[in-house]
Amino acid sequence: MANVALHKVRKVYDDGLVAVHGIDLEVKDKEFVVLVGPSGCGKSTTLRMIAGLEDITDGTIAIDGKIVNGVAPKDRDIAMVFQNYALYPHMTVYENMAFGLKLRKIPKKEADGRVREAAAILGLEEYLDKKPKVLSGGQRQRVAVGRAIVRKPKVFLFDEPLSNLDAKLRVQMRMEISKLHRSLGATMIYVTHDQTEAMTMGERIVLMKDGVVQQIDSPLKIYDRPVNKFTAGFIGTPAMNLFEGKLVGRKSLTFKENGNGVSFVIPGRMRKRLRPYLDKNLTMGVRPEHIFLKSRPADVKRPLSFRVAVEALEPMGNETYLYFSTVKGSPHHVARVRSSEGFSAGKPVNLLVDIEKAHFFDSVTEMAVLQAGTGN
Repeated sequence: MANVALHKVRKVYDDGLVAVHGIDLEVKDKEFVVLVGPSGCGKSTTLRMIAGLEDITDGTIAIDGKIVNGVAPKDRDIAMVFQNYALYPHMTVYENMAFGLKLRKIPKKEADGRVREAAAILGLEEYLDKKPKVLSGGQRQRVAVGRAIVRKPKVFLFDEPLSNLDAKLRVQMRMEISKLHRSLGATMIYVTHDQTEAMTMGERIVLMKDGVVQQIDSPLKIYDRPVNKFTAGFIGTPAMNLFEGKLVGRKSLTFKENGNGVSFVIPGRMRKRLRPYLDKNLTMGVRPEHIFLKSRPADVKRPLSFRVAVEALEPMGNETYLYFSTVKGSPHHVARVRSSEGFSAGKPVNLLVDIEKAHFFDSVTEMAVLQAGTGN
């Protein structure tokens, strides 16, 4: 296997559209890195440049220490798995998996060994003589992955390979690809727009927006320590609640939401870090699991609690997503509460915020000015 290094890689199309703005990234040998972001953020373009399917405008791409800017895709020693399975319908599973080896003139005996070894890893042995049309979507995707495995490439590239599968199959294939990474000890770069896939599969996540890398970190760090407002709002299901407002007060310090919304007294240990932002616009971010349902009316008098009407509910089994608004016409917020607690749509509830877990972002630059629980 090998490492992959991108240095100031840019992609500008003929019409002047800048798809990727100077990305720097090093994927270590045997690492599983996920590129994630909304549609049009440049993640698939970046992957295609690594594969050699897109020319780069500026910068360098190196695989295993060798710059491959001018190297043809077939000579980069990579294997790519696409969103569509691209299987030959007239060929059997065995023939589909062996086809690339045949083109490379790999000896028949060696090719047979590789195909059967990959089929065993992916649980495809009983399907080797079948045509793709009789396979399920998950089985077809495993054949596509198997076709990549038999090549024994230095780097595996995945371009949204699970997008065409239903929810249950996506979960199954996430586990299978993660297990495959561990068993092969392979270098893998995986592109998805689904942040759940990114969080559950990647050793590191590269979050992109408008062709610019927003943050590169482990899943837990990118969740717990978002460096800007976009990262905070994109990573997490449901998304982080964002309250727009400003800090007011002198002796004490209070975050007051715009439009006569909720107010929260800032605890002593957070005041020193936030005091320079007094009377300035800030965004306060709170994860849904850090907003709690309180049943006693007295709780609403506490400085970190407030009373709202439940606008909608999403029961999820052992928990429920409770949607509410603090200001008329403002975006909905959501609390993640225990399903055993009694509430219903249209009725008022008392909610309590764990302010120690709140994040604060500059409303102009959108960069974090205080990350939850760090004092930084």
